[in-house]
Amino acid sequence: MKNVLVIDDDEKICWAFQQFLEGEGYNPSIANNAEEGLQRIATDTPDVVLLDVNLPGMSGLEALAEIKTHHPSVIVIIITAYDDVETTIEAMRLHAFDFVPKPIDLEVVKTVLERAFRTQSVRSTLPTEAEHDSPTEQPGHRLVGKSEQMREIYKLIGVLASNTTTVLIEGETGTGKDLVARAIHAGSERKDMPFIPVDCGALPDELLESELFGYEAGAFTGAKSEGKPGRFELANGGTLFIDEVANMSPALQVKLLRTLQTQKFERLGGTRTINVDVRVIAATNQELGQMVKLGEFRADLYYRFKRIALHLPPLRERQEDIPLLITHFLQLVQEELGKPIRGISEEGMKLLQNHTWPGNVRELENCIRSAAALSRSDVILPDDLPTEIHSGTIEVVPETLNMETSLKYVLQDIAKAKIAEGSKQLYDDVLALLDQTLIELALTECAQNQSKTAELLGISRTTLIKKMKQHKIGENGE
Repeated sequence: MKNVLVIDDDEKICWAFQQFLEGEGYNPSIANNAEEGLQRIATDTPDVVLLDVNLPGMSGLEALAEIKTHHPSVIVIIITAYDDVETTIEAMRLHAFDFVPKPIDLEVVKTVLERAFRTQSVRSTLPTEAEHDSPTEQPGHRLVGKSEQMREIYKLIGVLASNTTTVLIEGETGTGKDLVARAIHAGSERKDMPFIPVDCGALPDELLESELFGYEAGAFTGAKSEGKPGRFELANGGTLFIDEVANMSPALQVKLLRTLQTQKFERLGGTRTINVDVRVIAATNQELGQMVKLGEFRADLYYRFKRIALHLPPLRERQEDIPLLITHFLQLVQEELGKPIRGISEEGMKLLQNHTWPGNVRELENCIRSAAALSRSDVILPDDLPTEIHSGTIEVVPETLNMETSLKYVLQDIAKAKIAEGSKQLYDDVLALLDQTLIELALTECAQNQSKTAELLGISRTTLIKKMKQHKIGENGE
């Protein structure tokens, strides 16, 4: 039976609620003041309480605070004047589930009660608080996942932590490159020494150089009179994490390469050589290999980084980790929100698992933080999730979407490179490159069989041979 307690000093309202609730299949009980209501909650343990704000003696808000302190699982719906904004805000701050404005509309009451009992139903499927907590759980952000991809990442982190070689972490924005870098540092012999991050994408190039290498007094306008040490000096003995390294200018790349090779540098505006012992971990969401081909990144620096490369998979490729990540993020947000969050409904979980997550783990975290903040109980329902989660369930395969996006960026880079070369026939140049690449790919796929290749491409064999001659494909035994 669904038990509902009404706490209101207006006998007419109480009678109307009783008739309505019984007609809807609920089991109602009535209390005419807060003190009596608190006693009934202690003895009758109702599922939901309809609580009027304006009560004789203890006010409704005071009663709400008492209920949430001693009976946190009871859902409380506040009854208040329609225009009483301050009271409504305070009630929601005290973790009221919802509010019903006066004059009372029973259809509104019906909707709110249905949502309240749907929340109770979801609660019954979730583990208890004791079961939910893990004594081995580490506080704060950490790598989460048991998928095959993440298990391989953990293995690589262990290997990389055992040496001091330079590492390149590749992956889309929001995949957790910073966490991987910190994990490598934390597992290494340098764990007690500094871990110093610097984001190349957050600083203009002229400031980035001074951030990395420091500067002497008077090195530039606005420089501190005593100078300033750079991130390399601050990281001495430890690890320097250079994020978004693809944004670094060619000139700065040269200086970085020299520092990596010699572990020596000079501050900006200085002549004194500074020796350091720093392990460098770099990260990028760009395809550095393609940037090297386009002349946008130094090949020697790229291969210096590429000695050991670690690629982080996007979230859409490890969807089985989504429930674990959700649990982790819920544990993180509970303390900052000041309320327990036991979990998410099955329907809500399906919505999250069907989303493509273009922003990866970071987007999922922001989504959970938002939903937890908006949730009116200790359970997240589909209504609490952002709009884009509801509208983001699309039939197109996520990997295909990512490939199309990547192709777009590659084409943009190729076009920019051709323009920089002074191309006067951009369309023909780019189209020729695509044409050649596609033919070579099709030939490889068809084991160099020209008839099958022509069929795969949807062109005649004569046209294929003509294009192969045009692009010099197959010459010199290729």
